[in-house]
Amino acid sequence: MTPFLDKIIAPCSVEAFFNTYHEKKILHIRRDDPEYYRSVLTADEISGFLDRQDVFYPSLRIVRNGKEVPSAEYTLKGVPIGHHKRDGIIHTEKAFALFNGGATLVIQAGQRYFDHLSACCMELSRKFNAPVQANLYITPNRSQGFNPHWDTHDVFVLQISGTKTWHLYGFEKELPTKNQGFVSKGYNKEPEQTLQLSPGDFLYVPRGYVHDAMADDGISAHITIGILSFTWIRYFSELLMQLENEKAFREAVPFWSADLDTAIREKTELLKETLDRLVAADAIQKLDDQYQRMQPQQVHGYFDSLLQLKELGPNTVLRVNRNVFYERGSTDAQCFIKCFGKTISFAGSLKPVIDHIFDTEKFTVAQLPGEQPEAGKMAAVAQLIREGVVYMDNSETL
Repeated sequence: MTPFLDKIIAPCSVEAFFNTYHEKKILHIRRDDPEYYRSVLTADEISGFLDRQDVFYPSLRIVRNGKEVPSAEYTLKGVPIGHHKRDGIIHTEKAFALFNGGATLVIQAGQRYFDHLSACCMELSRKFNAPVQANLYITPNRSQGFNPHWDTHDVFVLQISGTKTWHLYGFEKELPTKNQGFVSKGYNKEPEQTLQLSPGDFLYVPRGYVHDAMADDGISAHITIGILSFTWIRYFSELLMQLENEKAFREAVPFWSADLDTAIREKTELLKETLDRLVAADAIQKLDDQYQRMQPQQVHGYFDSLLQLKELGPNTVLRVNRNVFYERGSTDAQCFIKCFGKTISFAGSLKPVIDHIFDTEKFTVAQLPGEQPEAGKMAAVAQLIREGVVYMDNSETL
């Protein structure tokens, strides 16, 4: 199967993307293929989400003319849910009344609600080693949600339905951070480029690149996938936190000293000497942990497999939930899997079994290698099902 990044930027290669476009310039790809993103998300799926009666703000936000509409204008208070009452549930009729009046509906964190989109975002998050989010923008005829602005993350735009005209103004600040905001009031520059996205088209906008967009005739729906990349600033911030282990850097800055400049120079020299002792791998691990906590992990068939666990047999077809972060390891006595913030341990003799499970696309207990008796293998698989790692695929046979 074609990797998701390769698919959305085709015919541009991944190498060309990173060398020529990433963080540098716009990439626009026209396609005469309205069904190109059908495997990612469909208009029917969007419609189904908007029809639901259990959506809460801010999962759905509404914006108009560059400003967010106050949520009180389209949410309910005190909605009874069993013995509890909740504020913030979306009032469907009011939300669509605003939409019919020219407002844009924004489905935030779409990677949490749509299975295929979730899998695509997980794939991108692994590629960039960073959190990935997906917002959906549904804009009515001849309307605009946001004024000219820049984002502090790179965005991939996938046009799902309708058309939208984008105005691209260029960089006001290259690669801004979250602390470097954009003031859009009174922005009156002429766009450097104007282009129209049709269904199946793709647009990459690097962070800091000012843009706005307006729906053309008819309703426009597009996905904006944001790559929340870790910058060198973040990396060095994590690296320098290791200075807490050095007494010399836990000392107070001597602001009372008559020769503070000398003290600063001395500590700076000491910092240069100490940098070589800091552990880059530990800083990278900190960033890994942060992005994995932020990225939704998608499981398939969890409850259904629990319901059918008594039916597990030697020839039941099984799969690993692949859109989950796993770490495998072993000691002399044990092998283990780390996932969902927990460690699942097995006897070391089961390592060939665990390796086979993770290294194959689908499997049965009868196919598992190793000298363990079948009952032991069955028990290990049953535990993995209960932990949400493995699921029973009743649609497949081997």
